[in-house]
Amino acid sequence: MATDFVIDGDAGHDPDALPPVAVRIDGEVYEAHFPKDSVGLLVADLEARADDPTEQKAIIEQMLRMILSTDDAAEVMDKVLDLGNRRVGIGYVIDLVQKIADHYKPQVEARQEEMGLASANREERRAAKKAPAKKAAAKKTAPKKPARP
Repeated sequence: MATDFVIDGDAGHDPDALPPVAVRIDGEVYEAHFPKDSVGLLVADLEARADDPTEQKAIIEQMLRMILSTDDAAEVMDKVLDLGNRRVGIGYVIDLVQKIADHYKPQVEARQEEMGLASANREERRAAKKAPAKKAAAKKTAPKKPARP
């Protein structure tokens, strides 16, 4: 079945449009990119798999590949696994990803504002939806006056 209309999921969302940022990792400077917004799922997965070192390693590698080039991610992963490097570990990587996400936060919020998706707009819409519901709930729970004799 041929159609003339195709929804372009790629239009409007381009995380690669955000410029890379320099980050220092264990004394060396790397170029980092905005982390994929699903990084929070990886953090949750990491917590859920805390007893499985193989899974933890795979998740940390995936986090590094989200922010660094393939070669740089492998180099930093070597630092994570280096027993002589006490600084760079799982917590270091999670903190680094958070710092990079925080760096990009103003740019992401500005983009969301342009698209009408800013958190302030979202909160206003939620408040507007809840207001009538609160009034209705208040009427239902208000004590009734006793009938006059």
